[in-house]
Amino acid sequence: MEIDSNPITKPSKKGTILSAVFYALAVVLLITAFVSLVACHQNISRQLEQGVPVQGNELAIVNLYLTSCVQYFAFAAAMVFCGKAVPKVLALKNEAPVRVTPYMLNPPAEATGSDYTDEVEPEEDDTDFEAWGFREKEE
Repeated sequence: MEIDSNPITKPSKKGTILSAVFYALAVVLLITAFVSLVACHQNISRQLEQGVPVQGNELAIVNLYLTSCVQYFAFAAAMVFCGKAVPKVLALKNEAPVRVTPYMLNPPAEATGSDYTDEVEPEEDDTDFEAWGFREKEE
């Protein structure tokens, strides 16, 4: 019998614990969703027994279902997805080797060819400042 040492197929302890937490949250959310669904259905049934018409109240009925229980089903599905994704993400994180690359630690490269400062002559003219009135007054 050979033990598989592949980190992708071998779940880590942290991954299994997180998965169990996500699955437990999904179960709690599903229970809440079904309890809320039953309560919502009973509420609508009582209103219909009292003579509230369905016609004209369709949007209110759909809104009541959407606001009371549908979000719990969606969150439960999200928790199941997270429970399945966590071990894979942690396995990929553990598999990737940590590479430390120096960033901007090398000395600056020497310039080759002509130097740009030799080609540019400094500007002595202050004509652009005269137009704005920034020229110093000479006395």
